[in-house]
Amino acid sequence: MELEPDPMVNAQPRNHTAEPVVPFWRNVKVIGILAQVAFVLVLVAGVGILVNNVTTALARANLPADFSFLRNPAGIPIAERPIPYQVTDTYARALLIGFLNTLKIAVVGVALATLIGVLVGVMRLSANWLLRTLATVYVEVLRNIPLAVQIVFWYSAILLPFPPRISDPVALPGGLLLSNVGLAFPALYPTYRFGSWVPFLVAAAVLAALAALWRVRQLRRLDQVGRVWPYPLVAFLVVAGGGLAFSYADRSVPPELAVSFDAERGRGTTTIAEDGRSRPAAFVPVRISLPTATLTTTSQNLVESREVVHGTFRFPLIKESEAEAFEFAFADPEAAAAQGLALHFTAFPSVGIVYADRNGNGELDEGEDVDPATGRGYGGQGVVMTLTGFERVVVSDRDGQVRMPLFKAPSAAEQAAAEPTTPAAGGGRFSAFGQAATSSGAAEVTLEATTELLPVGALVLSRAHVPVSNYEGGMRFTVNYLALLLALVIYTSAFIAEIVRGGILAVPKGQREAAHAVGLSGYQTFTLVVFPQAMRVVLPPMISQYLNLTKNSSLASLAGYAELFVIASVVSNQTGAAIPIALLLIGAYLLISLAFSLVLNNVNARLALVER
Repeated sequence: MELEPDPMVNAQPRNHTAEPVVPFWRNVKVIGILAQVAFVLVLVAGVGILVNNVTTALARANLPADFSFLRNPAGIPIAERPIPYQVTDTYARALLIGFLNTLKIAVVGVALATLIGVLVGVMRLSANWLLRTLATVYVEVLRNIPLAVQIVFWYSAILLPFPPRISDPVALPGGLLLSNVGLAFPALYPTYRFGSWVPFLVAAAVLAALAALWRVRQLRRLDQVGRVWPYPLVAFLVVAGGGLAFSYADRSVPPELAVSFDAERGRGTTTIAEDGRSRPAAFVPVRISLPTATLTTTSQNLVESREVVHGTFRFPLIKESEAEAFEFAFADPEAAAAQGLALHFTAFPSVGIVYADRNGNGELDEGEDVDPATGRGYGGQGVVMTLTGFERVVVSDRDGQVRMPLFKAPSAAEQAAAEPTTPAAGGGRFSAFGQAATSSGAAEVTLEATTELLPVGALVLSRAHVPVSNYEGGMRFTVNYLALLLALVIYTSAFIAEIVRGGILAVPKGQREAAHAVGLSGYQTFTLVVFPQAMRVVLPPMISQYLNLTKNSSLASLAGYAELFVIASVVSNQTGAAIPIALLLIGAYLLISLAFSLVLNNVNARLALVER
């Protein structure tokens, strides 16, 4: 039987026809790429045409289209400046001042708005009816009042009329001074010895990072939950604090440091010699002593804090502990005795009232500060303060300037007291410090002061004082800044409070019940269970509120605060560089927004739940 050949063995491979190649003009992928390239080219061409038209139009109008104007002198006076600035500085530095002022309002505003917003948001859920109602009224009222209205209200209706004048500031605890000029408070500043502390700060930062890494690994190894931040914080404080204490060990004063002080003008300068040349030395403590000196002023009738103040006399702010003895007398004692005038102090030894002691009891009684003949106070009366053993420690400012009250030599005051009194002209807003009397033919007497440079460490505490008609020393916030800050904080905190309330309500009720079941108190339940979980819900919308607060600071012109947008508007009006200024504003606000977003998004990512 003959076998048939296996067809699979003799099978030959079939010739398949190659797949047809799709032309590129019919290929969907190629068409998509070409369309994107064409769109980009059209966009670039459109932008190029727009830029060319704008630059051509600006050139025809003789307006700058580039940023070369930034090197020109600005000539813009700026009251609030975190870094040294002169009117002759460039536009670039003026815009930098505005940028720093914007950061100053944004950073402080975000911190305060968060604190108040979280507090009010928690109060909204309180079991106490009064707290819950107050928080509800706070939120519903303040978030529905336009921000511009709130800025004008705080500036015009509160901070300008109500605080007392700079001649009689309110002394608050902690060395704070409040007046219609603003708020001043003590502040720490770096000195010429700050460089000796820098290595300790670097070592403290490195040690803190190592402590944090060690703590994280320890918790992972033990499979425990615990706090990380106390370990790096303690490590940093120990090393940095030790370095700061070491900087104070050297109690000598460098020989190249010097101070010159003119007691008659109440001004001085601290300098340091380097390479044979002297330059101002910033933040140097100086003790200024006067064996005997006098101050003169004139009583005035003022309207202050919406109240009439009769016959008030005000010397520069002096503490009772700064002198061994004080003596007070009228510049024209005979005329004062004829009217039966006496002095009553409301804030010894700087502020008082001239009154007529009609009943002879030596005290100010009701109505004795008003002259019955005129119905007004006893204004225009010269008052002389004589100080013995005066001594004050002041810290020079960033320009090395030292300022003191305008003291006079005692003999000059005595000669002036013998002459007819010429009251100082009043009426100016900051004219409370005036010379009580002038004399003709008085001999010229020089006031001598003793100055001593004090040893200092890496940091020095500068306290605020009022030598004449403005704050010196410390740190100060103007009323313009305070008005804008209060409005932004209160307005934004109302929105943050609602976000916090919603985040707390978003935590399942079972979490609270489970916490109570394991014996946690109400406070522990909120701080350890509820609020940490609510933060995951709260933080993303709060980032938007932080950015809104920063951008809303551009309304600073309503309070007269010189932030970035205000200064940029002035620069644009002076130079006509509207397009470059607009680009700078866009870039600056975008930089601030991205910085906030970067930091807070990183925090949000760490708080997010990690699914397994």
